[in-house]
Amino acid sequence: MSPKVVISGSMDFQKEYKELVQSFESKGCVVIDYPKLSNNLAEEYPIILSNYFRNIEAADIFYLFNKEKNEMPGYIGAASFSELAYAVSQNLIHDKQIEIILAERPAENVPCSPEVKLWLQYEWLKIDNETDRF
Repeated sequence: MSPKVVISGSMDFQKEYKELVQSFESKGCVVIDYPKLSNNLAEEYPIILSNYFRNIEAADIFYLFNKEKNEMPGYIGAASFSELAYAVSQNLIHDKQIEIILAERPAENVPCSPEVKLWLQYEWLKIDNETDRF
């Protein structure tokens, strides 16, 4: 069975998400969700968010595309951090085996970097360019 992937990150990276989807699919993965633009986000947000979190629960791989943004290398915004924490909690509380990968190590000025550092020490997640998987 093909690994199911959920991609997380800022809505600003639409071009990069298309490339990531193609990259995962070329490796035999099925991308079940990623950040997509919406014409009516205010109205659709509750449905989009609940579906997204359900897809995290169903994923084999959670990939956080945390490239530089706002002059912060490895940027992780509040929404992406909540999704990351949700993926980690699925593994800790529900004994899931979601492989959690960050595109890059967050810089010290990224607000959640202390938590990410700790989670890396516990091996609850890994950095893409520091792993052999992709």
